[in-house]
Amino acid sequence: MTTKYFKGRLYSLKIADLLPDPNQARKFIDPIALNELTASIQKLGVMTPIQFRQNEESAPVIVSGHRRVMAAGKAGLTEIKGTYTDGDTRLKGFVDNLQREDLLPIDEAEEMAALMTEYSFNQQQLADSLGKAKSSVSETLMLNNLPEDVRSACQTNPVFTKTFLLKIAKMKTQDAMSRKFQKYMDSAAKASQPATKPKRLSQERTLIMKTDELAGKFDTLPWREWSEDDRNDLVNALQNVRNRADVLLADIEAPPPEAEEAQSGERPPSKNLA
Repeated sequence: MTTKYFKGRLYSLKIADLLPDPNQARKFIDPIALNELTASIQKLGVMTPIQFRQNEESAPVIVSGHRRVMAAGKAGLTEIKGTYTDGDTRLKGFVDNLQREDLLPIDEAEEMAALMTEYSFNQQQLADSLGKAKSSVSETLMLNNLPEDVRSACQTNPVFTKTFLLKIAKMKTQDAMSRKFQKYMDSAAKASQPATKPKRLSQERTLIMKTDELAGKFDTLPWREWSEDDRNDLVNALQNVRNRADVLLADIEAPPPEAEEAQSGERPPSKNLA
């Protein structure tokens, strides 16, 4: 038997019977916010009734309050209060979403475009219906120009603000938009990685690296462009480096004292002599 509802009346509805609105503007529901709402409902109950309508088969369909229905179900409730509404419910549900909790920018933009098509609105008429400035509506609609991959990423992540997305949407081509968005994603991923403390080099390794770096600079040294005095000073400095390097190399390459003693056949006196 079909239940007859009257507009404006409050009803107790079985959550299992409620259908989501296929035209619901909100595609993403923040799981953290949903858990917080669930905890609130477990403690205080559902404070504000939802709104619902009937579809062609007379089944109750949620107009506004999708989050409350989901949270009530998670909280263990089997019924929820709701007021019946009829007539033009799509625009009403969208405005309710805008007023209760900010939609994700992409969801808002797509729903505005759908409303303009369904109601044959121009931007000014849509702005008047939503109680928004025309400039605000125009900017939001610009987000529909974003590439599909960018829009898809933004529909599942609430971190992207409308201000940030508008900067991308105002770029001249979709390729430029995609590159800008990917650059931001790469930068964000890099920033989220734990910082690794660079390994401190020993004094020995530091000196070796500096010496190697100095030797590499000799290949590109523009000494031909220098004044004669500077070239003479460079020659003197290099001669000094060569002399010191020769002495150091000789010390390094010389056999250790122990090896010399072994080659000569001499042995140190025994400490165990009587």
